[in-house]
Order: sequence, then structure tokens, then C-alpha cells
Amino acid sequence: MKYILSGGGTGGHIYPALAIGEEIKKQDKEAKILYVGKKNSLEEELAKKYNFDFEGIDISGLPRKKLNKDTVITFYNLMKGLKQCTKILDDFKPDIVIGTGGYVCAPIVFKAQQKKIKTVIQEQNAYPGKTNKILAKKADYVFINFMEAKKYLNNENIIFTGNPIRDVFSHLDRKKSRDELKIGVDEKFVFSFGGSGGQESTNEAILEILNKKEKLPFKLTHVTGRDHYDYFMEKLGEVPEGVEILDYTHKVYDYLSSADLVIASSSAMTLAEISALGIASILIPKAYTAGNHQYYNAMSYSNMGASSVIEEENLNGESLLKAIEKILDNDEERKLMAENSKKLASPDAVKKIVDIILKWFYEKAGKEKKKTE
Repeated sequence: MKYILSGGGTGGHIYPALAIGEEIKKQDKEAKILYVGKKNSLEEELAKKYNFDFEGIDISGLPRKKLNKDTVITFYNLMKGLKQCTKILDDFKPDIVIGTGGYVCAPIVFKAQQKKIKTVIQEQNAYPGKTNKILAKKADYVFINFMEAKKYLNNENIIFTGNPIRDVFSHLDRKKSRDELKIGVDEKFVFSFGGSGGQESTNEAILEILNKKEKLPFKLTHVTGRDHYDYFMEKLGEVPEGVEILDYTHKVYDYLSSADLVIASSSAMTLAEISALGIASILIPKAYTAGNHQYYNAMSYSNMGASSVIEEENLNGESLLKAIEKILDNDEERKLMAENSKKLASPDAVKKIVDIILKWFYEKAGKEKKKTE
């Protein structure tokens, strides 16, 4: 079978597509997979890193102001991207197109639906993004992670599976990860990141902590996001002992596996990875997300005793350090949070998704073959 994967803009849309692609390779040894995304993008970088063929298209997100120069450029790129997608579909001839959200996947999934090619959508969040809400209407299947998403999606074939995570998360060893990162067995380690693009509010709070305290009573790795790194380092000056500052990391799995505590935004994919490993966390939901979905994601974990939540309006160096020390200083509380986090995991999500896709496709193909006989 031939598959097209598409999803982009942030890791939260890209990693589910990569996870599905990895599982397809396991289950369908003859699979030919093509990843379609924006040219010179994070999805291009990651798709190639995970050994998927990649085809880039011209596409840009809608600007917030309704009519300006960027609007014209956006619509020009959309028309260009649609034309490029038509050629990709005609040349590659996929059996199925799988979209995991972000405006990047809109042209290829839309064109596939026009051509009556089978399409599947995977929605990570409780409040679906605009792209998935539109594409779900004509999709053959929609896979969701939160039951609340169902009421926002117009489709008869909506299936709850949980979020798909990459295969690497099922093979991690905490000791090996700590050895790889040179973290001692008995050292308390905190890993802080704000998603693939970083989070300004968390960066500012971490800066405040590092500029006020000479030495932290724990090791810290903080990921700023590529766009924020230079500013962060300029404001920080000298990096304190026991602290590592990164712009981005491809080894987020090793850092998560090593962590006693994670500080993160509450994107659905971040939560899925935290739960897969069972880690205590401090969640800082991004306030500007669609439908404020990160807040609701975070509260679902807080209500289960898996996380502590600090909203951005209440976030500063003092409140964050206080929350960190409260959890690190109480081994029993931290252990309980980790156990509760593990209970929220969906380890078989990606297998369920691919099982359903393959079973449905071959059943459909069998029926169509009988019709022609």
C-alpha cells in the first residue's frame, strides 16, 4: 500500500504522523510512505531524520488580521500548494492520506478527498483545530484522544484511540538515558521545555530563577525554542553550574526518561509522552491556544493528581521555583504523581490506529474486488 502522511507547524502535529508512519512500517512490510509538508520546515527536518521520503509544498498559515498584505501572500501560497498537491497525488497515487493537523495538511487532504482517495484524520486535542474540523467532515475515519472532541467534529466514524507516540518511548531505560546525558543515579533532575517552539513565559520564569540563585539544589536542562535561544542566552550571561540550556533537542525522550520532574506546556502530545513514561509534572498551559484547550488538558491531569498547574498569568520565577522544590522535596508526593500520570497513558494508541486503517482498507478492497468479478 501507498500512504501519505501530513501534519506540521509544531511537534504536536508532526510526531503523531511519525508515530503512525513507524507503526505502518512494522505492520505493512511493503508500505511506501511519503510525508508531505511545508518546504524548509520542522516537519521536513523530522521526517528526513526518521527516514521518510519528503515532498515540500508552498503553504502558510492565515494571518490574524483579516485583510492585509500577508493575507494575499497566504492565499497565493494556498493556490500554489493545492496545485502542487494535485501533482503529488497524481504522481505518487496513494491508497490513503493521513492528516494529523496543522494548516500544513489541509491542501493534501482536501485534494485527496476531491479525488475520492481514502483519508483519515487524527486529532490530538480536546478542542480540535480549524483544519481538522473542516477536513473531518469528509474523512473516512477520525481518531481522537479526548472524548470531548467528538462534539466539535462532524463525522460518523469517530473512534477514541488515545494519542499515538513514537516507538522509542516503549524501549527507554532510565539508567541508560541518564548515562547518555551524564546525570548521576542519585541526582535530582528537572527537564523544562515549552514544546517544539518554546514558550516565552516559561523562558522568563527560568531566567528569573537562574539570575537570582547561584546554585540550584537540582540539575536542570531547559529548552528555550530556537527562536528564543539567542535572547535567552543574552539575558542569562554565564550558565550556572548544573544547568544546561538548549535551543532544541532531538533527544527529548532521553531527557524525559531521566527526569524526576518535568516542566512543560500542556499540549496533548507532550502529555501523552509524559504519561507513557509516568513522570510528575508542572504544567504551564499556553493561554493563546484554540478554545484554550491547553488549560483543559492541564486540568484533566491536575484533577487526576498527576500534575501541578501554574497558569501563565500567575507564573514567575518565585512561583515556579516554589512549585519545583515542593515536589522535589516530597518523594512520596512525586511518586504518587508519577503513578497517576502513568494511569493516563494510552500505550497501544498507535497500534489501534494502524490496525483499524489496515483492516478497514483490506475489507473495503475485498468488497470492491467482489463487485467487479
